[in-house]
Amino acid sequence: MDKGVINIVVVVLVAACIWLYILWKNSRRMNDTINLVAQQHDLIRNDARARTLCRAIHILDPNFTVGVDYFIGHDSQEQEPYIAKWITNANRPTEAAISSALLEISDIHHEAKYAAMRRTEYPSVADQLDAAYQARQGNTAKQLEIDEKIRSVKDKYPKTDECI
Repeated sequence: MDKGVINIVVVVLVAACIWLYILWKNSRRMNDTINLVAQQHDLIRNDARARTLCRAIHILDPNFTVGVDYFIGHDSQEQEPYIAKWITNANRPTEAAISSALLEISDIHHEAKYAAMRRTEYPSVADQLDAAYQARQGNTAKQLEIDEKIRSVKDKYPKTDECI
């Protein structure tokens, strides 16, 4: 065989090996990340105090996602959960802000507050039933109007327990 062909084959084999190594490292890193996110979600699902901390952070900024933007640490049952790692470039919430959000969550009437605020602005049940009837008859204009009104009220008064 020609020496030039052998050199090309060796270069292609080295490039293929490097490419396979990069793929393997990326798949390992992705697998590790998936496992960390799964651990965080398992912690949130099974520990009410960690779930409460997650809700508090969600109140401060609904765009933060546990396991992606930050990690919650919880070393023992006696210890309170804490923010173990802050990954996102956004400013980490202060302890005072978290404490304030935790107080808001601990308010036993919190769920009732947003539900009551929504209820006062929702279209009446009679209007919703009338719109549903008209939609079944082929006129969907009123149903679309009612749906848009409900969507705007839900956006105005969002639930705050969407942690996971």
